[in-house]
Amino acid sequence: MTDSADFAKQVEAYENFDPAITLTYNGISIVYRIPNRAALWRVETLPTKEPCTIAWLESMEPGAILLDVGANVGMYTIFAAKVRQATVYAFEPESQNYALLNANIQANELSSQVTAYCAGLSDQQGLDKLYLSEFALGSSCHSLGEEVGFDLNPRRSPFIQGAISYSLDDMVSKGMLPIPNYIKIDVDGFEHKVLAGARKTLADPRVKSIIVELNPNIPQHLEVVTLLTQLGFQHSQTQVQAAARKTGVFTGVGEWIFSRRSKEERVAHVMVPSVVTQTAETSAFALSLIEKFKAIKIVNEPFPHAVIENVFPAEYYEQIQRFFPSDEQMIPLSETGRTTGYRERLVTLFDEEGFSRLSTEQRDFWGRFGGWLYSPEFINGVIKLFLPYVQERLQDVSQLLGWARVHGDALLVSDQTNYGIGPHTDAAHRLVTFLFYLPQDDRFREYGTSIYAPKDPGFSCAGGPHYSYDKFEHKKTIPFLPNTLLMFPRSNHSFHGVEPIRNQDITRHLLINNIRLADV
Repeated sequence: MTDSADFAKQVEAYENFDPAITLTYNGISIVYRIPNRAALWRVETLPTKEPCTIAWLESMEPGAILLDVGANVGMYTIFAAKVRQATVYAFEPESQNYALLNANIQANELSSQVTAYCAGLSDQQGLDKLYLSEFALGSSCHSLGEEVGFDLNPRRSPFIQGAISYSLDDMVSKGMLPIPNYIKIDVDGFEHKVLAGARKTLADPRVKSIIVELNPNIPQHLEVVTLLTQLGFQHSQTQVQAAARKTGVFTGVGEWIFSRRSKEERVAHVMVPSVVTQTAETSAFALSLIEKFKAIKIVNEPFPHAVIENVFPAEYYEQIQRFFPSDEQMIPLSETGRTTGYRERLVTLFDEEGFSRLSTEQRDFWGRFGGWLYSPEFINGVIKLFLPYVQERLQDVSQLLGWARVHGDALLVSDQTNYGIGPHTDAAHRLVTFLFYLPQDDRFREYGTSIYAPKDPGFSCAGGPHYSYDKFEHKKTIPFLPNTLLMFPRSNHSFHGVEPIRNQDITRHLLINNIRLADV
């Protein structure tokens, strides 16, 4: 049996042993207590473990309000309070980490600036269970309310702790928390629940930026991207790729930074189909096209439209030709359910069914093509070009945040002999129409899209019917030349069509895309 006097000395030595490290960051001293190796590791890797998180914290305005959800032992909570003089509200439900979090607050004399709560944030509130990955100070990958791992797959827990959770919206609405300017969320798989319980708060323009750890392999996390985009935030694909873990069990997981769009940037929220592939390269290509488009001249008669020649680089246009579907890979437009008739128009829609008929190489190419065509950079850039003509329609369908939900609607087209479509205006849900001419040469230049004006000056059409040619005056035909784009904002006067193709053995390749209003 241990001698009581010796044991008392050991306990006293343990009580007096209070290891800590003082870091100096840009001349500012930060103290972190290190009672075990896990805590020491967190201190040693602070600048390198999540460099984008450090950069994001440094970008905060001095004195801002930070909400740290999943604060663990307080590495970033303390950093923000000391380096950026932030007022921090930190949430950490795990008992061991919560104790060290408070010890770090005390060591830096921040109790008047930092408030820590032994609670979780989620989409509901009440008593719950916290399933720990291990009962150890500085550990992570715990799960609130479900016995799962960071990937949301079932996992046995060696220890279960009681916990309490709240929703951010409820706490803010009751005056328990102020509106934060910045929000950091790292809760090992349950980020989507935290954000689901914060919708009203996130809609407040005082929330400027959010950094959230996301796993693109979890469908609920991909929905987070949609939610935050709908609420007026934007992110950089380049930043996301840089932050993603490249090896190990967390491969692909990373910190996504979302920043509030300015009023000028918030033209439209763009919804993207699953078949397209968006990368930093596709975003850059979209921006380069928009820069090129800024030099276009918009012709206002008989309705606003613009023609752009040499749209794509020569090498890229050659790839378009090489990967364009054969007629055998396409189906008549009438079989898509979009319209009746027009069996001479073969199409491939940018959807799973349309792409299923393509080869792997074709799917890859057109998926990347759609990456820039459907990108927010391209669609918002085009809308801005035509903003004087579409602004009123955008305002009519704008929601709480003052911007409309839109999406692209692209299809590859092969028109055959006898195809023709009478003068018409596009359906009311279309905002801007693109007609990318994709012939190999200029042999069929006379079969471009024609522009018309009604012989009755007072005639207009809200969209839909195709009229007979004799009721309209043919103003001009945009020659069907390689690498040429005709685009125009849809209106009740944007009458266009195609004169009947009478020549035999005609194949007219083009890509049609429409920016559609999703709220109509």
